[in-house]
Amino acid sequence: MNKNVFYISDFFLMHIVGGGELNDEELIKMLDEDGHDIIKCQSHLVNLELLQENKDSFFIISNFCNLKRECKQWLQENARYIIYEHDHKYVDTRNPASFKNFKVPKKHIRNHSFYKNAIKVLTQSSFHAGIVKDNLDIDNVVNLSGNLWSMETLSLINALTVNKKKNICSVMKSNIIHKNTYGASQYCQKNNIEYEMIQSENYNDFLKKLSKNNKLVFIPRTPETLSRLVVEARMLGINVITNSLVGASHEPWFSLKGPALIDYMINKRKEIFDTVIKLIEAKKEKQKKKISIVTTYYEGEKFLRGFLENITEQTIFDQCELIIIDSNSPGREQEIVKEFTEKNDNIRYYRIDEKLPPTPCFNMALQKVNTEYVTFGFIDDRKSKDCIENLYNELQSSKVDLVYGDVAQTINENETFDEAKNKKVLFDHSTYEFSKQNMVKCLPGPMPLWKMQIHDECGFFDEEDCNFADDWDMWLRAVDSGFEFKKLNKIVGLYLTGGRSQKENNIEQLKEESRIFYKYKHLFGNNFKVYDPYFRQFT
Repeated sequence: MNKNVFYISDFFLMHIVGGGELNDEELIKMLDEDGHDIIKCQSHLVNLELLQENKDSFFIISNFCNLKRECKQWLQENARYIIYEHDHKYVDTRNPASFKNFKVPKKHIRNHSFYKNAIKVLTQSSFHAGIVKDNLDIDNVVNLSGNLWSMETLSLINALTVNKKKNICSVMKSNIIHKNTYGASQYCQKNNIEYEMIQSENYNDFLKKLSKNNKLVFIPRTPETLSRLVVEARMLGINVITNSLVGASHEPWFSLKGPALIDYMINKRKEIFDTVIKLIEAKKEKQKKKISIVTTYYEGEKFLRGFLENITEQTIFDQCELIIIDSNSPGREQEIVKEFTEKNDNIRYYRIDEKLPPTPCFNMALQKVNTEYVTFGFIDDRKSKDCIENLYNELQSSKVDLVYGDVAQTINENETFDEAKNKKVLFDHSTYEFSKQNMVKCLPGPMPLWKMQIHDECGFFDEEDCNFADDWDMWLRAVDSGFEFKKLNKIVGLYLTGGRSQKENNIEQLKEESRIFYKYKHLFGNNFKVYDPYFRQFT
């Protein structure tokens, strides 16, 4: 039975002529010829009403820079979709080459859960696939190792291979800065190479111009997922001068040129299409969990059993997954966790071979999240049995992005919530509702529940510049991006004072908090004047 296919991209071929748009157009044409009903929609025009009207469709997401936050959230929760990756939307700079070895700091990662929750992420080269996997730590990436050309275009390229070529270098004239037209022309000038700028709004005309010269110089500034231009030059029998940022240059078939490469791409065309069809026709997977509880520890043996008992007794634990990062603990932690994993298939345990600070470990856990919602699980704190359920219900009903409740304090290690008497609230939030201006004092605390969408838009916790106040920085970054928080006026757990979270007010911590305060000073309104004298002394 043929399915409706809802195709989303920032632009289509009718708007601009680019490699991604040419590829998308050919795939749409092939799907149409195969009997599928196609809906094309630019990303900025997609809304919730349109998605709901087409909820039974299979969604193919190409470039999605202008796709609204709520639409991405809806797709993750309700739809079957693949991401056909033509760009670098997993990093806020759109350029992994801005960072050493293409390793993007966690605070710069974007759209993580959107990629992770896709049925598959289709990439066009092993080079690009490797960058995506390394940065997102996801296992749903499929390298197609090629692109789609129409049979008409491949026939034209084949005909152009016989053209007599001038001993001149082609340089693509482009206003797109990362294509680096200037760098290519400079390369030619420095090496005394005669070159010609080529440009045309007509795709076939551009190929004809390209075919007349015997070389192409293309030296991009950002990683090219494949570089359609470079492959076309090779198919035309043209020698290419390029750099390692071109994805195609890492593929085994890149040594081919002329008719041999054309034949390869004809076969690749069918292979790519068959891959997409199999994904469209695949059966829907079983319902996934709703909430992830992330925890990490080093030397957590004293608290671990009580923590696991507390978490597995949560009223909606069957709808949760627990992700544990053990930072090379030397005690009986593995043995204790094993007792619980044997009884609960929704506990995922990862032991790393080095001791790391908590922030990178929490980020590591967040990258393994498969759900739309997440909460902390600190092993020396204890939640009420209905803590997660209450926070989740409030999050659903209030339509906000993060919910937190009051937390009582205790000095008794491994004291349960029910055992604690005369619970005293740790942070007194009772006099006001949450607001941005109150975020010097009004903090979500140790037990918030939030949407993973926050990290898609704002990155993960800052493990580079924050050692003490990474959570404060994260929540300020989130509200600065327009996310909404709400306080639940209810005590949801116990916080062990003097435990894991207790920090001394050392000068380094105060300097860090001061730096964060002034970074987000525009959020605090009149409260800025109140707290400015305090933080100023630590700058």
